[in-house]
Amino acid sequence: MIFDDRYHLHVGYYEDQQDLEAIFLKVKDQKIWCMFFENSFYKCNLAEEHYPSIEGFGLLVGIYSIESEDLSVDQGSKLFKTFLDNNNLI
Repeated sequence: MIFDDRYHLHVGYYEDQQDLEAIFLKVKDQKIWCMFFENSFYKCNLAEEHYPSIEGFGLLVGIYSIESEDLSVDQGSKLFKTFLDNNNLI
């Protein structure tokens, strides 16, 4: 995948005394956003071997097709919370 360096979005989960963050990168010329999570930084119990990784961004934990060019903070935060919830990280 080639990412569009003009688009990225930082999101976080800060509830229940947690401080977890992820970054979304947009695929060039497509309405697709990829979510990356630095599992080793947060020392979460996530099976890293199941996810590809990119140095500096972390594990590729989700690929999402978004109807518009832009991904809002609200949309990204909901996707991130769902990922955390589904993987029993929160």
